[in-house]
Amino acid sequence: MVPLLLMATSCAIYYFSATGNSLAVALELAEKLHAPDPISIPGSFILEDPFEAARTADQVGFVFPVHRACLPEMVRGFIEMMPKREDCYYFAVSTYTVFGCNEFWDIDQILGRHNCWLNYGAGIRAMGNVGLFDPGSATMARRLRQISLRIDEMVEAIANSQENTFRRSIKLLGRLVMAYTKKRRKSLFLKVNEQCKKCGICAQVCPAQNIIMTGDENGGPAPIRSDKCEACYACLRWCPANAIGTKTKLHSRYHHPNIKPEQLNPVQSTETQTAAQEEEDV
Repeated sequence: MVPLLLMATSCAIYYFSATGNSLAVALELAEKLHAPDPISIPGSFILEDPFEAARTADQVGFVFPVHRACLPEMVRGFIEMMPKREDCYYFAVSTYTVFGCNEFWDIDQILGRHNCWLNYGAGIRAMGNVGLFDPGSATMARRLRQISLRIDEMVEAIANSQENTFRRSIKLLGRLVMAYTKKRRKSLFLKVNEQCKKCGICAQVCPAQNIIMTGDENGGPAPIRSDKCEACYACLRWCPANAIGTKTKLHSRYHHPNIKPEQLNPVQSTETQTAAQEEEDV
């Protein structure tokens, strides 16, 4: 039964997703909380007001993957820029394949500078680089059911504005991980081989809009290397031709079986925004 509190509480959910795991969680959370569709953090940056929902909702949530034991840089930047409100209930849900570390403490520190705090934070162990399953296997179906049950627990807590405490932050580890991540992002080089079909899916799923398709008839995407890179490997995971790789070959080709690439970072087109504005003006 849906708690009565839901009927009187507005909720905005922002997400960042590379494999589709976090998007799938955000979609299920939104459905069970009777909230509007979750908002893509990368997609929101080209809107006139990326923070419109965060300015008015009673509850604001963030759903994201753990990257190298910490908060993805784009999520960190979004929360730092977002207007904070002392009267708002903030929650966060992380997805991980091995373990989380400092992600909730990081958010709590950002909010704390504005006399706010992270009221609720919880993690979900999902599929990814480690423990990869066949998308059609019984093991995968069982894991997805377990995730759904975990989401039910979170929905009950969030619907009733419950608060919890997070594991203590390992500050030294956090600093080392952040330093490594920044260095990794600057040195990362994703190579494209002759199997490239020039379909453009890599450019479509890139949260940083860091991939440019070359114009000549023999060209696919240009080699991917830039300080803009989030090192999320969405391009590698979603390439249908397996044409993108790294030097180390440590990363899997996994992506969520129930998510499509065009769902990852949707934004309203200019025409859609204009039509919506015209309806409001009438």
